[in-house]
Amino acid sequence: MQELIAAGRLRRGLTEPLLPVAVLALLAVAAAALDQTVLCWSSVGALAGYSLSGSV
Repeated sequence: MQELIAAGRLRRGLTEPLLPVAVLALLAVAAAALDQTVLCWSSVGALAGYSLSGSV
């Protein structure tokens, strides 16, 4: 039973939307700071697609 609880916590932690959203947001900010327009807009598009997909 203890293994089942641990697996549930692990799966919940891995599917938490905070990590991918934070990574994409940092990528977009870093790309904008480095004047990498295409990478910045692709990161913003990934954030929009992720939020529109219902994953958040």
